[in-house]
Amino acid sequence: MSRAKLLPEAALDKSFNNVGSSYNIHRLVWSLFSKGADDERSFLYRQESEGTVPKFYIVSKSEPRDESGLWDIDVKSYEPVLQPGQELSFSLRANPIVSKRDENGKQHRHDVVMDEKFRMKKEKSSTYDYSHVSEIVQQKGVKWLQKKAENNGFFIEEEQVRADGYRNHRFYKPTGKHNISFNTIDFTGVLTVNDPELFKKILFEGIGPAKGFGCGLLLVRPIR
Repeated sequence: MSRAKLLPEAALDKSFNNVGSSYNIHRLVWSLFSKGADDERSFLYRQESEGTVPKFYIVSKSEPRDESGLWDIDVKSYEPVLQPGQELSFSLRANPIVSKRDENGKQHRHDVVMDEKFRMKKEKSSTYDYSHVSEIVQQKGVKWLQKKAENNGFFIEEEQVRADGYRNHRFYKPTGKHNISFNTIDFTGVLTVNDPELFKKILFEGIGPAKGFGCGLLLVRPIR
């Protein structure tokens, strides 16, 4: 488990211009672990703000290597000790999606919030109102996380979880010469561990898609 913060002088380096871009952030963190285009991702990360300088929490198989000299990094061994029935406070930034097939049988991924908006609009629901997005984020976001919990060794109750911070991330990927767009929801709350081995696995492998772009890292802390 690492806590990495870009040094202030990094903002002056031409190679790190527009550091706020999701793709550039992805590239910066990747440079700490990968040296080749074909290397597989072996880490998860979560970006937080500390003034104007980005800060990151990273879980990785190997220690980050700062060859650029533009990082301040603290590294600690990460060996979670878990018990059945243990309660943990948690924080998660995820890209909740639902997969559906079209009339031709082709499968498509849909953001859970946009999917619900589309359903409500199509059905001309009397409850359809863009001002109620926060309610959709809470309800559909938590439902998605509950479904993920079923197969990953933990349990959550809706009243103990807050889903908010709904945000779109859109950027141009130079290597593929195409645009990437995905939405995120920030979850905070309390969970209960059912299966320690299964749960430990997702602490290192993450939850949901877009893991290469700062999603899926589940940060946990014992309540007592």
